[in-house]
Amino acid sequence: MTNQPSKTDLPTWLQAPNQPTTKRNRHPFLARNQRHLQALLVRLAQPAPAIPATRWQLPPHIKLLRLGLLLLLIALINNGLFLWGLALLLGAQLLVLAPSQLRRFLRSWLFSSLMAVIIVLPTYWLNGPATLLWFGFKTSLILANAQYYRATTNFQDLLTGLKTLHCPDVLIMTLAIAITYLRMLGNYLLQTMEALSLRTVAPAKHPYRLIGALFGNLYLKSYTYALELYAAMEARGFNGHYAKPATKPTRWRDYLSLSPYVALMALLIFWRN
Repeated sequence: MTNQPSKTDLPTWLQAPNQPTTKRNRHPFLARNQRHLQALLVRLAQPAPAIPATRWQLPPHIKLLRLGLLLLLIALINNGLFLWGLALLLGAQLLVLAPSQLRRFLRSWLFSSLMAVIIVLPTYWLNGPATLLWFGFKTSLILANAQYYRATTNFQDLLTGLKTLHCPDVLIMTLAIAITYLRMLGNYLLQTMEALSLRTVAPAKHPYRLIGALFGNLYLKSYTYALELYAAMEARGFNGHYAKPATKPTRWRDYLSLSPYVALMALLIFWRN
């Protein structure tokens, strides 16, 4: 009597031992940087809200004037003591920020200062370390004041300040359209990448071709947005002129906030003469 396999025996292909397969460690460019790119797009599409001061709220044009005076002073001053005084003044303003806002300010400021120092690093071999340190200190101070203005002023206040200071309407319109549609395109690219990651099963054979298709669609979407914007502005009768927004009257203490910078500017002029 021959031995026949019973009905409960497994097939031969199930009884064979599994052969371990080695996974190829392929890390294409898009897969390596997808998380960082998505974090950047999230910040671009939904930026952190600006938290203005609650005790003493300056008008938008006064804040813009103060920023302009500060940047001009930092660019013109060649005295380390004066620059150190401006840095202490900025540090006193940073003390009133919320902890989360202060952490966000420090991250942005350190990253931008590091990038600025890397860009001017070749001056170390041309003019020595003293020039590099001096330029790095002045650049980091300029970036710190710009980051503080960005953290405490929203975009609408910036446009209001530019209009109050009688800036050209073309400049205001260009800035408003650029910032608004930059966020919209960032949000569109973020949604496209999320949809692509959900629908992709196997790794792409040509990742750079995929990146080209992403940015090609982004260009076509931006072109469509431009045509729709032009049609909407034309339908609403927009003539390129912005109406002056209703702002609070400027008080004497608002101008008083500019007095330290005006005094330092006058001292700098008399010091040179």
